[in-house]
Amino acid sequence: MEVHHHSHHPKSWKEYLQEFFMLFFAVFLGFMAEYYLEYRAERHKEHDFLNSMLIDLQSDLKEVDAKNAKMEEIVSAGNKLSDVIYKPNLSTQDIDSLYSASEIIISRVYNIDFSTGTIDQLRNAGGFRLIQNEGIVRKISDYEKGKITMQVQLEEIIERAANVHRIQNRLLHISVFTKDLKSSFDKLKLEAIRKQTGSVFLTSDKNAFFEYANYVNIMTGYVAHYERMAKAQQQQAQELITLIQEDLAH
Repeated sequence: MEVHHHSHHPKSWKEYLQEFFMLFFAVFLGFMAEYYLEYRAERHKEHDFLNSMLIDLQSDLKEVDAKNAKMEEIVSAGNKLSDVIYKPNLSTQDIDSLYSASEIIISRVYNIDFSTGTIDQLRNAGGFRLIQNEGIVRKISDYEKGKITMQVQLEEIIERAANVHRIQNRLLHISVFTKDLKSSFDKLKLEAIRKQTGSVFLTSDKNAFFEYANYVNIMTGYVAHYERMAKAQQQQAQELITLIQEDLAH
């Protein structure tokens, strides 16, 4: 039986080179496609983070506005209280003013509750690397440092407020303070206490009231500084909003 052998022509170096380049470009294009898809995915994440940050910052602006209004009430009440306490004799209107100012000082919520959802995600997911605009990254860092500084100031206020609470308990009938938003205290209840005890206060010691004014002035001074810090933080937030909006518009 005759066996036929198929002859195989050896490939030329050009054919090997052509196959090499075809394989190289196939791998290269696959790599580039994967890189592009990953790049697009990261840009989408960056876009989502920045939009979420905008929402948080706009919420912070509203929160600061609301709390600044409360802080202004506290500072104004503190000034009013000092004016009344240093009068030689107190009229019925003065007594009402003192109780009303005292209630405002201890009841207004002034601590600013900043939004933290987006910043927490950025930290936990390593999202800061996704933000390409270095100016935005620096501004976010400055904004977060401002929050930390404000928290330190807030703790100082809380400590001073505790002193105000303690001395109020020695001077005033706290039971007359109401939960009614339309009035600071129950005047009829205070009058009933006066008829029963002969006084609208727990003591007639003027020095104790001067000490009260000192505690209030110290506290409201810290509150006033906290308010100034809050306004500076608002400015930081507005600048960051502008940067993000400009970046998203590109």
